Amino acid sequence: MKRALFVLAISAFVASPLFAAVESTYRADPVHSSATFTATHLGISHVSGIIPIKSATVSVPDGSNVPTSAEATFDPSGIDTRNSDRDSDLRSPHFFEVATYPKMEFASTKIAGSDATHFTMTGDLTMHGQSHPVTLDGQYLGRMTDQKGRTHIAYSAKTTIDRTQWGMTYGNPFAGNSIDIDIEVEAIKS
Repeated sequence: MKRALFVLAISAFVASPLFAAVESTYRADPVHSSATFTATHLGISHVSGIIPIKSATVSVPDGSNVPTSAEATFDPSGIDTRNSDRDSDLRSPHFFEVATYPKMEFASTKIAGSDATHFTMTGDLTMHGQSHPVTLDGQYLGRMTDQKGRTHIAYSAKTTIDRTQWGMTYGNPFAGNSIDIDIEVEAIKS
């Protein structure tokens, strides 16, 4: 009986939160993070632009490179395609309608690592008043301690979406529906 109680006590201790995997939260450095997109124009050329990342957080288990969760907020009012007329049109009710929908958000729902540096991230992308699931191919780029002793971590992720799924149908067939998105995030440990 004493042996059974001892084994039970040890099992409870090992399963306690003291031995649970420790996660660290990293917050994006907007100066060193970006979200770029590429769309087809007239079906023959590509146009690229940037949507600023306002904030992003990534949770990473200590001893791992693959995150367990990620979320980000983007600012479509700051869209920049290096053409002010096009940028104004993209901010208008024709596309992002930023007066009504001033932000875009992403929240992961599942992340699965394929190896120590590559992973697939599924989550909900909310923009133009609608949320739909998207899947991103992600990659861990590295970790470094800066001169102030802060730990930085970096990731890249790519996906392709169909803008019409979010109700952005203006411009067909001159503006392409398939949009490639590339995200680069450098984040600092909180």
